[in-house]
Amino acid sequence: MKYISILFFLISFNMFSQSITGIVLDGDNNEALPFANVSIKGTKTGATTDIDGKFEIKVAPGTYTVIFSFIGYSTVQMSDVIVKSNKETFIQVTLKPESNQLEDIVITTTSKKNSEASLLNLQKKSISLVDGLSIQSIKKAGDSDVAGAIKRVPGISVQGGKYIYVRGLGDRYSKTTLNGMELPGLDPDRNTIPMDIFPTNLIENILVKKSASSEIGADFTGGTVDINLKDFSFSPEYTINFTAGYNPDMHFNSNFIADVKSSSDWRGKDDGLRDIPFDQSISFVRVNPSISAEDANNLTESTRKLTKTLKPIQQRSDLNYNFGFSASNGYKFKKDGESTIGYIAAIGYKSETSFLNDFYRANVIRTPNDGVQNELVKEGIFGTINTYLSTLLGVTYKDSKNKISVNFIDLQNGESNALELESQGFIENVFWGEESTITYTERNLRSIPIGGKHTIGDNLFTVDWKFAPSKSTLQDKDFRTTIFETDADKTFYLIGPNPIASPSRLWRDLDETSTVGKLDIEIPIQISNISGKISLGASKISKERDFNSRKFDLIYHPRDTGIFGGDPNAILAEENIWVQLPGTNPNSNRGTYITGGPERTNIYNSKSENDAYYLSSELKFSEKFKSVVGVRFENYQLRYTGEDLEGNTFDNELFIDDKDLFTNINLIFSPNEKSNVRASYYKTTARPSFREASASYLIDPVTQTFFLGNPEIRSAYINNYDLRYEFFGEKNEMFALSLFSKSFKDPIEIAVVSDDTPNDFTARNNDKATVRGVEFELRKNLLTLNNLTFNVNSNVSFISAKQTMNEDEYQARLELAKEAGVEISRERELQGQSPYMINIGLLAVESEKEIEAGLYYNVQGPTLEFVGAGGVPDIYSEPFHNLDFSASKVFNGEKLTKKITFRAKNILQDKTESYYVLNKEKSNLFRSFSPGIIFSLGVSLTFK
Repeated sequence: MKYISILFFLISFNMFSQSITGIVLDGDNNEALPFANVSIKGTKTGATTDIDGKFEIKVAPGTYTVIFSFIGYSTVQMSDVIVKSNKETFIQVTLKPESNQLEDIVITTTSKKNSEASLLNLQKKSISLVDGLSIQSIKKAGDSDVAGAIKRVPGISVQGGKYIYVRGLGDRYSKTTLNGMELPGLDPDRNTIPMDIFPTNLIENILVKKSASSEIGADFTGGTVDINLKDFSFSPEYTINFTAGYNPDMHFNSNFIADVKSSSDWRGKDDGLRDIPFDQSISFVRVNPSISAEDANNLTESTRKLTKTLKPIQQRSDLNYNFGFSASNGYKFKKDGESTIGYIAAIGYKSETSFLNDFYRANVIRTPNDGVQNELVKEGIFGTINTYLSTLLGVTYKDSKNKISVNFIDLQNGESNALELESQGFIENVFWGEESTITYTERNLRSIPIGGKHTIGDNLFTVDWKFAPSKSTLQDKDFRTTIFETDADKTFYLIGPNPIASPSRLWRDLDETSTVGKLDIEIPIQISNISGKISLGASKISKERDFNSRKFDLIYHPRDTGIFGGDPNAILAEENIWVQLPGTNPNSNRGTYITGGPERTNIYNSKSENDAYYLSSELKFSEKFKSVVGVRFENYQLRYTGEDLEGNTFDNELFIDDKDLFTNINLIFSPNEKSNVRASYYKTTARPSFREASASYLIDPVTQTFFLGNPEIRSAYINNYDLRYEFFGEKNEMFALSLFSKSFKDPIEIAVVSDDTPNDFTARNNDKATVRGVEFELRKNLLTLNNLTFNVNSNVSFISAKQTMNEDEYQARLELAKEAGVEISRERELQGQSPYMINIGLLAVESEKEIEAGLYYNVQGPTLEFVGAGGVPDIYSEPFHNLDFSASKVFNGEKLTKKITFRAKNILQDKTESYYVLNKEKSNLFRSFSPGIIFSLGVSLTFK
């Protein structure tokens, strides 16, 4: 009820000046145009654009004609610029050199800040293949984080609600940058950054670059996702938003299970409740007759200090809700009127609760007589509480020739999971079990991007520099797993060692630092009728990861554990703690104690250095033809310190040493003002992650799967080809058709180690692979009735990704195919690829009343999640048909603008399912759950 009260308070709350703001672009290269003059026709009111080509003019409400001029360029008049009371009107215009225009141009259209028009113009003029989302289009769909929004970009899919796949390729083939700079990892088990930690109230836009240019790092193949932070506004702007979400199957549910909260869980950070309560370096051994009195006492006291709660508590689940606040303003210095300093501040908070009452997971084994059979099945309930806290602070100074900005971003996430599962083992280990699991993961990403841009002389050249120290931490804190062995009628309960494992406690820590330095120089050139620029630069990226893990088992001596009655909390009850009684044999005393400590194969340090240099030329031969040719050199090294399973140690060992030259060619033919034909070739690489290029042996405590590092893993290399036709019409209409082909050498995949260990996975190189696809995008206005418009925004991708199997894998599959009487090819699907992706959005807009409503559909085809081995089949995720509805209404007041948004997510209530597939035949279910439907209501207030 408290959330509903907040909503009504925000709706009923009633505080603006009006101005014309915008950006002026150079028609030759789509770069910002500094020093351009902007004036209101018939008045003496005007401004000069700054180094970013931006301007602001304060005016009274009314309709104006705005004049844009610059020496050597044709003058542009933009008429019918309507300025409403207490509103900011944003316009964007492109000036062209006089040699290309014989007379002034009169433009009668306008464009809104961050609108699709601005983004489409960026796509149209970009030297590389770019797709993206403006913050306006994100708001239309009602997405609260980047993961929810970016799946609407052509060729983009999102796995697990947070990890981005571009053009059907896995997360290793995509790269995420913040303001153009790389970030450290946030997950020991993934190759990319989880997108759900980035709230949309911090960003200006999202750009997905699908083809290479020399200034971009070469370690991407699918695409580079660049998240651009907000810039400051010219006038005071303050925004508050609040959203509450309700899932009928998950929220206000009294059967919800969770961990006991610490006092600071609400802000995504544990207060120390889940810390290791004793010296982290200590290893505890099993009780034996030779244990000393001191060691016995330390063992007892350490066991006593452990948190007693091993069984999730039952409580009433809460709503989803998020809150955001942002403030921005700019101040002009009175002396020259051109120098400006501005700030941006934003804070976001989000809490999400999910409750799955139909969670299912199974492991299978293949037997000669019975084929694929379940070996282990787990099903039950799964509760999750995710809390996010984000902070952005930024200060920027700029004048007509210089811009310097300093930003601070901090993203905090706390994820608490609780599971209660019924287990059943078949075939080799026939048993029944009851499992309780509690986990808490704390993540933090902190970055301080600093940058500057300077125009030297009379636009002789520009210098752009960036520096970003960043740090990420991940702490898995007190992962508690307890499994009681029982029977079908539950007549007894025993704990380990049982067919699965003893009760366990796990702590893991990941600390990763990243330092990025980048220098770019652009030199404009004019040779006869050829114009363009030469770009050169260098960058250095240093990363270092420290990872360690401590695992402890709970042992009850002797094994007579029936006294617990199946209650996990009884295991560490005071009366059940093992104590060494004076004058007795330690083996004769009863009770629970801990064993274990630091895991030698789960402790490692990795470092990587990437030094890069590039040179590129962008030449415009005529109004219709442009070329971009570049070369980039990268020197990449990865060093490892740790120990493998056999006891071999590595001390700063050089695992990867790559020196490569990467070329790229982009050709752009523009038959007219509205269309482009693009052709490009570029070479890229996909490098192993820290955990893949290692000797470590890591456990995923939730899925009970293991990952074995591979010191012999190599970087993959890819030759990429793109061909694209794009047409840009009126009123944000556009059509694009893209063809692409990628050829892989030594592609990297995650695969089962062997059929004897179906839960053990590793990274390995295969021989080669190919990816070919087609992308189609259409934005079309379907109907206009007075102030009411209907339009469609759709994109479809079809992809064929084939992997040539190595000899061992092929022979193993061939043997199975012969037994089944089927034929197989030497090729199979590439891991992580989706054969198709479909996004369709239908939007209705009533411009006078400022009402918008839309339906958004998204689906991707069956995707190879895990590559099988021998008798262990491949695992494919099933298509998930997602349909969302969003509607919003804007209320404009004298001092306050209010926006109310209603959203329904997953209207079709589809299930998330993955299946085992052998010889192209779907067999047993691997994993499934129902996310349900979520209804949300949000309010946004903007003050000026």
